[in-house]
Amino acid sequence: MEKGNLKNGQASKDLVMLKNQKASDDGIKDFFIGRDKSNRKTQGLVEDTSQVLGEEVAKKQDLYEKSLEINSIPSYVKPIYSGVFLTARRNKLVENGVYLPTASFGKGSDTDMDVDFSDKQIVLACGQHAEQVAPGMEVALNMDNFKKRLEGNMAQKVNKEFTYELPIEVIDGVEYMYISERDIKYVSNTNKITIKNPQ
Repeated sequence: MEKGNLKNGQASKDLVMLKNQKASDDGIKDFFIGRDKSNRKTQGLVEDTSQVLGEEVAKKQDLYEKSLEINSIPSYVKPIYSGVFLTARRNKLVENGVYLPTASFGKGSDTDMDVDFSDKQIVLACGQHAEQVAPGMEVALNMDNFKKRLEGNMAQKVNKEFTYELPIEVIDGVEYMYISERDIKYVSNTNKITIKNPQ
């Protein structure tokens, strides 16, 4: 059989038929998006990854900037017992227009984009049994308290992968952290920042 005839062989015809079937199963629009990506090969994947990363960085940078603006908690919200409301400041991703490597690789042995939130936060309100911190103090969190092993599949178990599940509370569309005083590792700055509506 000649080389020219290989393209028109039964296998090629079956492949075309399968692709057409996939088009009707997945929907025409999704099929053509997939087809365009496969036509672009590696370049398409690089472009897609760069676009996704760029959009993610822009979004997270915006969240970072907004998180720095929080300096109060609504007056009708009161923590109980040893509960402590903190800001939910995020980690910086961009400095002078340059993407920071630590934003994607974490600190030390952490390899994550999950540590979006800074380990240093400002105390906004304290429950009546929280004795060692006060509104306005900057505190360092014991991040190990929020570490959770991932065991969804064997690779995660073998590699001992983990994620952080921070106790984020959204009140009136604003993110706060609500922790116990035991989740605080130490007070990192006793120079109190003025807090609106201190509890």
